[in-house]
Amino acid sequence: MTLPNLVIIGSAKSGTTSLHYYLDRHPEISMVAPRESGGLHDNDVGGKEMRLFWREDWRERLSWYESHFADLDTPIRGEATPAYSAHPFHPNVPERIHTVIPDARFLYIVRDPIDRIVSHYVQQRTDGDRRSFEERMREYDTPENSIVCPSRYATQIDQYLKFFPPSQLLVIDQHKLKHERRETLSRIFAFLGVERDFWDPAFDHERNTRADKYALTPVGERLFYRLIDPAGRRLAPQRWRELRPSVRRGLSEKIADPPVVDGELREKLVTFLQPEVDRLRQLTGEQFEGWSL
Repeated sequence: MTLPNLVIIGSAKSGTTSLHYYLDRHPEISMVAPRESGGLHDNDVGGKEMRLFWREDWRERLSWYESHFADLDTPIRGEATPAYSAHPFHPNVPERIHTVIPDARFLYIVRDPIDRIVSHYVQQRTDGDRRSFEERMREYDTPENSIVCPSRYATQIDQYLKFFPPSQLLVIDQHKLKHERRETLSRIFAFLGVERDFWDPAFDHERNTRADKYALTPVGERLFYRLIDPAGRRLAPQRWRELRPSVRRGLSEKIADPPVVDGELREKLVTFLQPEVDRLRQLTGEQFEGWSL
């Protein structure tokens, strides 16, 4: 089978959409996005994610997965699914990847873990989860907490090191991708074995920023999912793919103010996540100077 030899595994809300876009501009790299197979995505995040290896039926969908890479002739063929680093909310992902692409290289982009949690919460609000931040944080230390476990960076790396050597994994600081983009992309290109000095004017732009986040209003949610979206899928599925985002946006309100993490909750999260950050520094040799932990 023709399969990827590069996977961006996360972490969610750390710049994976921008990184996917930058890599795809390189003439020696092809990054795929899923062709529709019955579903429609609400945002740019879902639009790029292949979401194969977290599924229990992943083996049955391998031919669909392979079809995205079959016609690519670039040396590097990749995909990006940030939730591949969300153990144990999505378990067994590294083992499944190793079963079919044991020689794959991995890019793991990380950011300040508390800032990432806040951004992940905003994203899930955009996707329709109406629970408050306080409710989501009541069980912040539960391993399966879907917006906290991706910030346990060392734990996520450990899952991959059970099946892959460290030489196949590159950890990237989102702060450096944002503020030292040329140097960071050069390092990534060198890791992938492609022309490291390639530059494109598109690299000056970011994708999927917080300014883009909208959530359906309560009335808009009922109208959209009960009436408008089913009708669009049924009556004009091809055209609806183009119209759906703007229609959804028209029934939404902008998420203006992200939650603030301070006081006792910040102290708890720092205590919980500091060992993860300390071990991440040991594993990578990076200092992550711009972080709050």
